[in-house]
Amino acid sequence: MSQAPPSERNPFEILGLQGTEELPAIRKAFLLIAASTHPDRLRMKSPEEKAQALELFLVAKKAFEALSPPDKRREWSERMLRAGATQGPARTPPPVSAPPVSAPPVSAPPVSTPSMGPAFTPPPGLSPPTSGPRPAVSESGARATPSPETAALQLYRMGMSALEAQDYAKALGLFSRAAKLMPIPRHQAMELVCRGQQYLSTRFFDRARESFEQALRLLPSCREAQVSLELLEKQVSRYHRGR
Repeated sequence: MSQAPPSERNPFEILGLQGTEELPAIRKAFLLIAASTHPDRLRMKSPEEKAQALELFLVAKKAFEALSPPDKRREWSERMLRAGATQGPARTPPPVSAPPVSAPPVSAPPVSTPSMGPAFTPPPGLSPPTSGPRPAVSESGARATPSPETAALQLYRMGMSALEAQDYAKALGLFSRAAKLMPIPRHQAMELVCRGQQYLSTRFFDRARESFEQALRLLPSCREAQVSLELLEKQVSRYHRGR
């Protein structure tokens, strides 16, 4: 059966539609064709390619114009439906069933029975599940929580390292936490020393002196407070000479 000329073809078929679409879908189909066939998009093509694309563009444009009026669109839609009813439903080939593929047996990996190790201890803040029996915790296998003395000692050592690196803000936070865990003069004095160093770095000399003197009252043997007071006096004298 010979194909009808473009003037007699159904505009829905030209635009690749099914015959039931409305104007927005028809416009979208036309724009998709125009995006690849419009002469402005084919400046680098050969004259032959431009001529073929221009012909396709004009056919699509004419089809879009033919379907723009509602009555014409309804007429072409009915003609397309009648043509489809005349041709009858398309025969679909029966599905091809693939031969069954027998998968090779998968052997499960050997499961080794673990030896009895330390029982699981949930991290702080995480409560164990309420359903089912709770796991037993053995005295030898349970993860030991550090005592306040041990935790405070670790914080104190970290604070001294930060103080040697002149990171006074970090050292102040560490000594403050250590003083909360173990409120002993050594931790409290070092907290005051770090606070005084922050005042000294911003030239709040009076507040810095007050912090260092409080540290010495708490711990007279605090070498860091004594050295900080000597440094304070040097900076104060140098500041006054500069003025």
